[in-house]
Amino acid sequence: MARSGISKFRVQQARDALLARGEHPSIDAVRVELGNTGSRTTLHRYLRELSDEEGIRVDQEQCLSEPIKALIASLAGRLHEEASEVIASAQARRDTERQTQEAEIIRLAQELEAVQARVMELDAGWSAERQAHETANANWQAERIRASEAAKENESLHLRLMEHERHLQSLEEKHRHARESLEHFRQAAKEQREQEQRRHEQQVQQLQAENRQQAQTLIVKQDAITHLSQETARLAAELSDARHQLQDTLEQLQAQRQTADRLAVAHARLDVMHDQASGRLQAAEAANRQLTEEFREMSAQLVESQLGGQQMQAQLDAQAALYADLQQQLAGLIRPVADDAEGPPAPDA
Repeated sequence: MARSGISKFRVQQARDALLARGEHPSIDAVRVELGNTGSRTTLHRYLRELSDEEGIRVDQEQCLSEPIKALIASLAGRLHEEASEVIASAQARRDTERQTQEAEIIRLAQELEAVQARVMELDAGWSAERQAHETANANWQAERIRASEAAKENESLHLRLMEHERHLQSLEEKHRHARESLEHFRQAAKEQREQEQRRHEQQVQQLQAENRQQAQTLIVKQDAITHLSQETARLAAELSDARHQLQDTLEQLQAQRQTADRLAVAHARLDVMHDQASGRLQAAEAANRQLTEEFREMSAQLVESQLGGQQMQAQLDAQAALYADLQQQLAGLIRPVADDAEGPPAPDA
């Protein structure tokens, strides 16, 4: 049996190649032309069958008339021309499709590179936005802590202010009581002096006797008045100090309120910046996801284009093999007619 891959058609090709070079198509020569493959028995059988077929074909051709032979030669030439045109058209279409596929692959590769560059750019922008968002969030947290501390300090100042106000009210109450006591004492002394003056004339002698006692009483009362005046002056001084402290406390409270207002404004501005940064971050993440999807689609299209190019190449290879077979078959049909047109066939070596 013949080895795998050895066929009658391959033996015919090898024999025709040897005849075209002017060499004798012996079994060894055909075996060498086939790459030292195939058994000699199989090669001998195939060569004998080919020789018998050519003998029958020559006998059949000898029965044909010259016009029929000319018609066959003309048809064979026309067939060769049409086959050449079909093959050339297929080759042109194959080249055009190949160029189109190559251009499409190049375009997809460029788009893929552009998408990759855009993805990298958006990744960098997203990282920057995320860094800014984290920085703004840290500043926002710090400002919240400062606002909380300021609120606590403001509450403490309010408590101190309330204590100062209560102390001031207490001092004013004491001062009022002291003024009332002094006024009452002055009124009582005045009334007593008026009564003593009315009774002065009737009680001159009695007053003279009691002058020493009244003088002593007056001294005691004067000491009491002096003490009350000193107490009043001390209370007035304390009231003045309390008013100064209250004014300082009010100024501190006003400053704290201004600071709290500025902190509130800064806090609102940070909230706005935080919302804007969050919006930009979400937009960047959405764009990143969209570009990732586009990148995947481009990759899939590129893979499909490459597969299509491979399939097209396989089809072109199959067409080329079919073209080669068609040329060989056409050569097998044309050769006897051409040989007969040129002259009688040469004897078989």
